Amino acid sequence: MRIKKSLLSNQRKRTLNRNKIRLVNRRHTQFALDLCSNDRPWLNSESE
Repeated sequence: MRIKKSLLSNQRKRTLNRNKIRLVNRRHTQFALDLCSNDRPWLNSESE
């Protein structure tokens, strides 16, 4: 019983971690896309 419980909890932790990573990746890709779309104005304002 104990071993099963630990396995289940480990699996849950693993899935949670994976979901977290997926969320972070999604946020990062969205951020990168935003940067790409706003690329030139940013560069222009910096160069001035």
